[in-house]
Amino acid sequence: MKGEHKLRKMVERTETNPRISGTFFLIVGELNVSTTTRTLVKFAWEMNDGIYALSSLPLEKIRVKLDEEATTPTIKFRWRPWRMKNVTPQIQDLMDLYVLYAVLTVRESDWPVQVNLPLNK
Repeated sequence: MKGEHKLRKMVERTETNPRISGTFFLIVGELNVSTTTRTLVKFAWEMNDGIYALSSLPLEKIRVKLDEEATTPTIKFRWRPWRMKNVTPQIQDLMDLYVLYAVLTVRESDWPVQVNLPLNK
């Protein structure tokens, strides 16, 4: 998974995850409910063996490099060091645990500008 990898498809999704926790003793207890929302970028990328994998990363782990010479959008991962012996983890597990960030290289025309800034009053 080293080097630059071709991208085929990319979408942005917002995920909401509810969480319920509680403690009870006989008839007295406490119940906590919370939700977290995060934006994920889901994408298909070509692995080193030519097979495409489907993965996702949180939006805050995505960096964009604009390059007018780029003929195909690519992604390059910056990995946190790891040591695994005799383990074949799923690709998404590696993404979640060991990817510090990913750099997308695209032409400016392939990256539409959608910046929504609050107006100063």
